Amino acid sequence: MSKSVLRAEKISFSYDGITPTLKDVSFDLHEGESLGVLGPNGGGKTTLMKIVVGLLSPQSGSIFFDEQKADKRHYPYHSFSYVPQHSELNSILPVKVSEYMGFAKAIYKNITEKEMDELLELVGILHKKESLISSLSGGEKQRVLLARALVNHPKLLLLDEPTKGLDSSGQDQLLSIIEKIKQRDKTAVMIVDHNINQIIRHCHKILCLNRNFHWHDHTDLLTKNILEDVYHCEFEHLLIHEKDLQSSHSHDHHFCDHDHAHQGTSNEPHSFLRRKK
Repeated sequence: MSKSVLRAEKISFSYDGITPTLKDVSFDLHEGESLGVLGPNGGGKTTLMKIVVGLLSPQSGSIFFDEQKADKRHYPYHSFSYVPQHSELNSILPVKVSEYMGFAKAIYKNITEKEMDELLELVGILHKKESLISSLSGGEKQRVLLARALVNHPKLLLLDEPTKGLDSSGQDQLLSIIEKIKQRDKTAVMIVDHNINQIIRHCHKILCLNRNFHWHDHTDLLTKNILEDVYHCEFEHLLIHEKDLQSSHSHDHHFCDHDHAHQGTSNEPHSFLRRKK
């Protein structure tokens, strides 16, 4: 049986001390597995990610790495890499990909040029090694960020909306690279994203979050009812959410009438997401 890399027990958090952003959230992630975190804007996804990486402390509950309870005085930062939301490479400075990767040597002095090249090759960007960051496409920049995150050979890779701004093909390519990383190094991966279909196709487990509500289990057990409960809107509206997010003319959030009752119920498994497009 694979080893536990990350486990959360009854995590609760509030920014104002009154309104809960997260309440009693529990989940687990083993080596070589991927956990996709889904939910509406404001549902607590990024907050949970920040708690896992030690940027925020939960009001209650515990985080475990390798079955050891995380201690703020000795947080195991060495065991994971975090690529936060809206992380962007500075496109103004005349920095090459090789130079950007080389900055890591200031922290990880033992890493060699060959190892750097192997990481760039792994993410499919070695041919751009001597290119300026400013000349790269959005997907190429994201691959460079991913390569940089792998320099310390993390047991856990945390990605906050890594496919943001990429078209469907770019999303598939990036998530396929992440799949290679899992298989090669048995790296556990936690991904926060809005792309429901992509996450369901590429992740072993799903965590659905919406403040007081959360659901966590294997992807095959995800149903239409669970998605409706977490998004508080009908499944047809979920499709609009995803379509809007992939459109260059999308709004920040598709409006749903949350007060109307759900019309019918369904326990149909997640495969219906892929069929109905």
